[in-house]
Amino acid sequence: MTAPQYQPPPLTFPPPTRGEKVKMWQQQMLDRGWHIKVDSIYGQESKRLCANFQMEHKPLEVDGIVGPKTWEATWTASSTKPPKGPDRILQKGDMDNEHVRKWQRQVNNRGWPELKVDGDFGDQTEKICKELQEFKGLPITGKIDHDTWDAAWLERVPVGAAM
Repeated sequence: MTAPQYQPPPLTFPPPTRGEKVKMWQQQMLDRGWHIKVDSIYGQESKRLCANFQMEHKPLEVDGIVGPKTWEATWTASSTKPPKGPDRILQKGDMDNEHVRKWQRQVNNRGWPELKVDGDFGDQTEKICKELQEFKGLPITGKIDHDTWDAAWLERVPVGAAM
């Protein structure tokens, strides 16, 4: 898939950039599988998710600005490979678990910032797990199985997409 033609100025915050170009970028991020509000306003949350996208898609500069390279990558970059997950299903009641912590951090990076990253699989983690499963079209179990683990990293991108 090719990116729509980039037209300056870049998308930045502060102050918020607004308009159709912002909406187009936000929609593409949503289509890739990021949990982002498509509101045509490039504010603090769009900047945060942009920086997280850039961090995952090196060699992009991590600056939270949608310039020509980030714009292009939003349409053409391949999906991030998930790290090795746990050997068992993670579920409510798991405490001080490094895999739960890693999953919580990744889900926050993808747009669920209200999730506390503490390694404890409690009510909040179960709620966000179910939201992610629904958002990604997975069975809604509230447990982190292999597919739910991978879904926190994988994006929907065209076959053969590469930077």
